Formats: sequence, C-alpha cells, structure tokens
Amino acid sequence: MRRVNLTTIIVICFVIVLYITLDSTLLSFNSINSRVIFGNKAAKTAWNNYTAWHDCLANNISSYKGDPNGLWSNLWKGIKKCENIDQMKSLAINDFANSDETKRHILPKLDLPSVIVTLGIGHDTSAEEKLIKKLPQGSEFFGADPMHEINERLYTILPGKYFAFAVGAEAGLGEANVLANNSYTKKTVVNVDIIYFLKNIVKRTFIDDIWIDAEGAEYGIFDYFSVGGKFDANDISFCQFNIEIHKPDSLQKKLFHDFIFGLLKDKRYAIYRPVQGYHMRLFMLNFNNDECIFKYIL
Repeated sequence: MRRVNLTTIIVICFVIVLYITLDSTLLSFNSINSRVIFGNKAAKTAWNNYTAWHDCLANNISSYKGDPNGLWSNLWKGIKKCENIDQMKSLAINDFANSDETKRHILPKLDLPSVIVTLGIGHDTSAEEKLIKKLPQGSEFFGADPMHEINERLYTILPGKYFAFAVGAEAGLGEANVLANNSYTKKTVVNVDIIYFLKNIVKRTFIDDIWIDAEGAEYGIFDYFSVGGKFDANDISFCQFNIEIHKPDSLQKKLFHDFIFGLLKDKRYAIYRPVQGYHMRLFMLNFNNDECIFKYIL
C-alpha cells in the first residue's frame, strides 16, 4: 500500500511539473509565434486589410507615376483617403507630440518590451517622454544627434542611450543642418552609417519604431527599406517608422517618387498620417513581418 502511495505521489508530481513547463513554454511561444497558435486566419485577415489599403492608394496615386512634382504635391490626399477605409479603422495609431511635430506610434498588443530609435533629437524629447510611460517595462530608447549640448542631457534622463553623431547612408565627415542656438545652421559633423549604427552600436536588428528626422539624409536611405535592400541584407526589421522628408529639389522629388512607388510594389509598408508643408511627415506600418503583425496589428 505504501508503495502504491509513493508511486502515485511521484506520478502526480511529474504531471504537475510537466504542466507548469508546458504552460510556460506555451506562453512564451504564444508571444513570439502567434501564427502557429492562432493559425493562418488572423494573419490572412491582416493581409486582406493591407491589400484593400494598397489597392486604394495605388488607384489614388497611379496618375502621378512618372510625375515626381505631382506626387509630392498630391500624395497626402490619397493617404488620408485610404487610411479611413473600413479595413484600416481598427488601427489604434496614437499621437505623441513634441513642441515642433507629432510622432505616431501603435502601442504593443503583447506585453513585450519595445526598441525605439530616434535619429535627430532636435533638443526635444517630450514625445519620447510621453511614449516611454505607455510602453512595457524594459523598453529601450536609443538616440543620435550630433549636437550634444542639450540632446545628451535630455535623452539620457528618459532614460535612453545617446550618441553624439549623425546617422545616414555613409560614414565620414559631412555637412548637415543642425539645431544650435534655436536656429538651424550648416555644420561639419561626424556621420555613422545606419547599418553599422544599428548592428554594431545599438546592437538591435528588430526595431519597433524608428523616428527619422535626418535633415535631408533620409534621401540616401530610401532604397534601404525596399525588399532585398540593405536592411533586408542585414536582417534588420522595422515594425513602424516615422520619417520627415525635407523640402526636396528636383532630384530629391524623383528619389521620393521612386521610394513611394517602390513601397507599393514591395507590399510591405502601409502609409498613414501625412503632414504636408515645406517638408512632409509620414508614418509607416509593416504588414509583412509576422512578429510585427501580431505585436501591433491583430
């Protein structure tokens, strides 16, 4: 009888341990591989919603293909129209304003830390300060700006990690418009290429959101976002990004034109919340990365 009781106790203990182990594994697996847990239905819904948005924007801007001037002046109209279709209304795009502009961000649906990168701090971290209060514990902030006097103090008290250089397509010394004494002026600054910055300095390749205000350097990295581009080649993914496109000359309008129609061809990012003036601000959301889809869209 005593042997039976001992055996029973051992079996019960084994079952309990096995249950705890499987439950813990399932929760972890659920956070990262939601497609397996929920099947393909939810992911298919997200893709169908994206397709509806894609077709809407393509139809609204197709007349500007080959017309960089027309696209620059009229893109915002198509984006505003298409972000209001029924398939996009469930997206909870939040506003995080600073003194100069508003950053957009969708908060995570899973309780997982985020990685936020700011390129161009501009003496103002009020948007980051608001966002960090909404994100899960353990979220990380990385900011780069060549003017360290104010930016370093502001960014490190977030808390975040600050880097005193510009980030763009190429490393070396270059001219940049920087904010100093409350006005923008040209100055020679140190540039670090964005691939090296993310992989070797930040040491993160899955970025939840990157805020790009690079004072013109953004034109040099447009094609990095394309399918098969330099970000893909280095396994760097962005779920969301905010980008300010600074007032373009004729060549830059052509680069912007190719960037937008390239995004449509690739079918990866949807575009929202256009702000059109001398410059243009856009918010992008990745619909072609499983982890991004289940963290931010479904």
